[in-house]
This record gives sequence, C-alpha cells and structure tokens, in this order.
Amino acid sequence: MNTSIVVLVLCALAAAAWGKEIPEEIRAGTAKCIEITGLDPDVFKSLHETGFENADDKVKCFGACLLKQIGVMAEDGSVDVETAKSLVPSDMPNHDRIVEFIETCHAEKGANECETAHAIGMCMHKNRVFED
Repeated sequence: MNTSIVVLVLCALAAAAWGKEIPEEIRAGTAKCIEITGLDPDVFKSLHETGFENADDKVKCFGACLLKQIGVMAEDGSVDVETAKSLVPSDMPNHDRIVEFIETCHAEKGANECETAHAIGMCMHKNRVFED
C-alpha cells in the first residue's frame, strides 16, 4: 500500500498529491467509510476549496474510519506513526517533508477519534505538506 497519513485522512488531497491513481486499498477503504458514515463524496470538492475548515462530523469521522481501515489508527484513536511513515512511497514528491510532518502532526488530538483524525489532517494541510 502506497500512501501517507493525509491521504488516509483527506482522500481528496491525496489524489492531488499523488498525481496518479489512488491505490486499491484506499479506494476500498474509501467506499466502505462512505457507506459507514453516510458521507456524500461530492463534499470533498467544496471542502478542499475552503481548506477543510468547515468539515462536519461526517467528514471528520470519515477520516478516522479511513485511518482505521488502513491500519494507521487504533480503535482507541491512537495513531501508529511508524506505520504511517512506512506507507509514504519513497518516490512521492516531498517524501522527507511528509515524513517530517507525520512526526509533528500525529500528536494532534481531539475530543474523540473523529476530531483527532481531522486535527491531524488540518495540521498537514496548514503546513502545506503536499505543496512543492
């Protein structure tokens, strides 16, 4: 599986960051989490434009669900940093920067697993991890 933690949290950002097809594990997890959360996938486009600041609970819980699906978030909401770092493809643009911010942003915490997933994603987004 080739991805990074933000990809796991914010699938829309992932597609832009990869610049290529999203791996099957992410697509399968995305479909399952959309079903579980009842999230309208079209919401990602508008949220991406606003920087995900106005994300509702469905979006936040989608992030937690996806992190769990690919083994980065445990049931208690804790994040496995080493697993997250190992999932960043070595040929991904800004690989070292992404790994650096996984180390920094994994410590973000929210009131629950959904808020935590969103806080991690926002940390990565605010630090412009995927920008060249």
